Amino acid sequence: MANGNMKLGRVRLVFVGARKGVSKWPNIRFDPKTRAKELIELIEAKYSDIEFIKYNIATNRAEAEKVLEELGKLNEEVLVIFNLASSWFLPSEIVSKIPTVVVSDPLLWGYAGMVSLSRALREHEAKGFIVSSSEWSDIDSAFNVIRAYLKLKRSKLLLVGREVKEDVVEARDLGVNVVKIGFEEIEEEFKRASVDKASEIAEQVMKKAEGVIGVSPKDVRDSARLYLALKKILQKYEADGIAIDCLGGFARGELSAYPCLAFMLLDDEGEYVCACENDLNSLITKLLMKYIARRPGFLSEPAIDTSNNLAIYAHCVAPLKMNGYESAPEPYLIRTHAEDDKGVSIQVLFRSNVPVTIVKFVLSEKRVLLLSGELLGNMEKEVGCRSKAIVKVEDAQKLIDTWQHSWHRVLYYGNWSREIIWLAKLLGYRVHLEIP
Repeated sequence: MANGNMKLGRVRLVFVGARKGVSKWPNIRFDPKTRAKELIELIEAKYSDIEFIKYNIATNRAEAEKVLEELGKLNEEVLVIFNLASSWFLPSEIVSKIPTVVVSDPLLWGYAGMVSLSRALREHEAKGFIVSSSEWSDIDSAFNVIRAYLKLKRSKLLLVGREVKEDVVEARDLGVNVVKIGFEEIEEEFKRASVDKASEIAEQVMKKAEGVIGVSPKDVRDSARLYLALKKILQKYEADGIAIDCLGGFARGELSAYPCLAFMLLDDEGEYVCACENDLNSLITKLLMKYIARRPGFLSEPAIDTSNNLAIYAHCVAPLKMNGYESAPEPYLIRTHAEDDKGVSIQVLFRSNVPVTIVKFVLSEKRVLLLSGELLGNMEKEVGCRSKAIVKVEDAQKLIDTWQHSWHRVLYYGNWSREIIWLAKLLGYRVHLEIP
């Protein structure tokens, strides 16, 4: 992996609140310096993979202005302000220098200061967001967003085939190392991949499936060989993910197998992310959501049924660990690729009555497309792609009338809208709700 075992950084922590003995919230007896020391110990233990480069405690205007003057001189990437007590002395421009996350202390009435800081973020058009909650789990979620932001800036992604140059430029501006490789490199690794090892994987995958329809054991073995080849390439480049022009590569004979099975296996393992049709936007979406949601997503495209307010998201591959990397897998069938009835694809039998989030980060537009719905289950119909997730939406007509930016979206079990909006604010991206 590109990140290796190195700590992420650079994050600066600032704790603010009027000093002990001053009339304030939570009360005159509260000592922010004592509380800051407790929080530093807790934060270092809970988020040990993040590099915290400096701690500041500001209890008055002079101390806050000194922090403002120093901010950015240590090449900090994120500022985290813990609001512990009344902080009327904090200069509003402190949120404008670098991406900023403001956190209230959940054990105190630190969230009383969130009003002025919320206004400061908007007035300065700053990159950042506020967490004002009495539950520490919400702070954990905020640090997952920070982690995703930092890891994105240190990631390496492989592209195989034609790409959208504007998206590549924006990805590199964000710090992503985008590396383009050729189909021939994949084919060389495919030929070197162990047939015996691939046979073992194929047997296990077929054994665990609900059924194998129209596919020979050799087809599955070849798909498993491609899995071994892709994993070898990802390890060689120390990359975090790969996107492939799979349809074109297979049709032209540049790929010996569709990568559907390989992508399913790699996505479920959680170390790498994968994207079909060389879609860098979806690949980065999956990378970011891996850290936020700690689960793989279903890269898909919709068929919209306005008569029932349904969006049916479909593709010929989906991960099985939709509920989390440590969760039980969804049931599945092994089938041919639907559009040409060749190769191997995966039909996942999605569960029902699950809240879902559908999302895509669009790099060249600096936007995030976002939709929430309810998963009603799997559609069993011999049309379109093999895996089909039926999602109940509020207004399918509005979804189709206002559809934007291509067709791919990534579907996740659970409601992740808040965290996605937080991350968009940290990146300085606008959020487009597909159904407001």
